[in-house]
Amino acid sequence: MEKVEKEKQYRDEYDKYRALNKQKSEIEAQMDAIKEKVAILLHEDKANEMIVPLSDGEKWKAAYQTTSRNVTDLKMLMEMVGPSRYTEVVSQKESTFLTIRKAGKEKKDSSLLNAKPVEDTDAMPGIPTGTVLS
Repeated sequence: MEKVEKEKQYRDEYDKYRALNKQKSEIEAQMDAIKEKVAILLHEDKANEMIVPLSDGEKWKAAYQTTSRNVTDLKMLMEMVGPSRYTEVVSQKESTFLTIRKAGKEKKDSSLLNAKPVEDTDAMPGIPTGTVLS
């Protein structure tokens, strides 16, 4: 009976998480729509940033920001420096974190859907083989 109670606790927490995740998605969609409207305004004004005081006096700023990332072709680096130097230059950092999301669909035994009950090899005549004599 304890297992059933524990599963109910998981279910309750997952239900709350799902509801919040849905709200988060809706809020993010609204925020994206606002960003698009602000982008249109910035382009109309030919400005890369705009600082505006809100009704309570708090100032908010919209600005374009540029970031850059270095990208490395690890296979090419391995070829260039060799395996021994590669391990000196490249290291891996692992991180562990909890995710909660919708589970994937369970695989069903689809052998009935993907296999004919009777093989019908005789239904299609084969291509004749041999030499044609004239």
